[in-house]
Amino acid sequence: MNILLINPSQDRVYGKKMMPAYPALGLVYVGTVLKKEGHNVRLLDVDTEDIKEAEYRDIFKSFNPDAVGITSVTPTFKNAVKWGTLSKKIKNIPVVLGGIHATIAPEEVIKEGPIDIIVIGEGELTVVELFNCLSQGSAGLEAIKGIWFKRGNKIVSNERRPMIEDLDSLPFPDRTLLKKPYKFIPPDATKLPIASIITSRGCPGSCTFCCTKHIFSKRFRARSAHNISLEVKALVAEGIKEIHISDDTFTLVKPRVLDFVQAMKKEKFNVDFRFMNGLRADFVDKDILRACKEIGVKTVGYGVESGNKNVLKNIKKNISLDVTRNAFKISKELGFETWAFLIFGLPGDTKETIKETIRFVKELDPDFAKFLILKPYPGSEVNQELLDKGLILSRDYDDYGVYTKPVHRLPGLTPEEMVYWQKRAFREFYLRPQKILSHLKRIKSWVQLKLTINDVLFVLYCMFGGKK
Repeated sequence: MNILLINPSQDRVYGKKMMPAYPALGLVYVGTVLKKEGHNVRLLDVDTEDIKEAEYRDIFKSFNPDAVGITSVTPTFKNAVKWGTLSKKIKNIPVVLGGIHATIAPEEVIKEGPIDIIVIGEGELTVVELFNCLSQGSAGLEAIKGIWFKRGNKIVSNERRPMIEDLDSLPFPDRTLLKKPYKFIPPDATKLPIASIITSRGCPGSCTFCCTKHIFSKRFRARSAHNISLEVKALVAEGIKEIHISDDTFTLVKPRVLDFVQAMKKEKFNVDFRFMNGLRADFVDKDILRACKEIGVKTVGYGVESGNKNVLKNIKKNISLDVTRNAFKISKELGFETWAFLIFGLPGDTKETIKETIRFVKELDPDFAKFLILKPYPGSEVNQELLDKGLILSRDYDDYGVYTKPVHRLPGLTPEEMVYWQKRAFREFYLRPQKILSHLKRIKSWVQLKLTINDVLFVLYCMFGGKK
């Protein structure tokens, strides 16, 4: 089959047009296994390829797909539906939607007009069965685990597929599917070009605002150090200078981390590593961080979320303020650049708890801090909690981006107050003279200068721009 895979525009993720920091690696994995199965695959990234509707029509007609597969997170869902609708207008072929949003809101997603089939959870094994079936018609869809589909006016929900036990069995993502891979530049990159990798799946955490467990489960599964080493070796051979690890809980199993570090040291790769999603403060110690330092990890970030212990209890973070303090202390002693990630508008938040959070992050004094406003994604515990209390104000998923306007209120906090305190937190943290001086001192290359300018512009946007 000719299969067209689409990563829709991320413009609603940040509330403004900006290039995505990373490719949709899950979609690349899907394309890779389909290619290996013998299908002809074209992966289209709307943002990096700057695809408009007229160009899409030309690409579509030239490639002449037999099916379209689209990935979606919550704020890109409407964009995904748009491309599915356009595809159907050009040619009446199956449109398949996968990704986190299809997994957490399947009842809603499958009802959308252009969507014929949705893939629930991990997609690699499911899509192989699905598209092999579609190449012969659609008679066998009922036997495929991990999908929902339309059969006439009826919606069929099949049994969920078990998690992939052996992650080493998956092929390395074929990054040649990305037409413009070097357009992906994360804000904390210091060497270019960069690539992202996944070394494990699953997080045992119980944070009420997180939906990751719905797609990868709470059970931790990991690739072997040897398998990861082979992928890193291939990336280095392609000229990659920096690798960003996208795991949710990379440091969960200490022996595994140390095995990975030893494998990297043995190969003597000329490459640095960073962690895309940060680390949990309760899953690090001095041995782990020192080992990471030895293989060129320059930055560590932690999900602090709040500086108020009652708010942390409400969201089931299960990490004390002292544990967080200790993680930052060790990280700084070892010379890491540090990041802190905070969320305003969590259940129990008030103006006073947010002031506590701002004071706490100043005490921690990371190099960088990101202050976000909670987005209660469908499928999360916090979404149901706020719905039950009548505190959700918008179900328009265009509003569910990282820096878009708040979609909920709290008994002690209005949406306007959330925005005010978010902007104030950015100003109070970054406009301190010592912080400005420290960022000027860190510029040691032309690449760092360019990326620092981009960082400054983005922080200014967070301080003074954005949605009201």
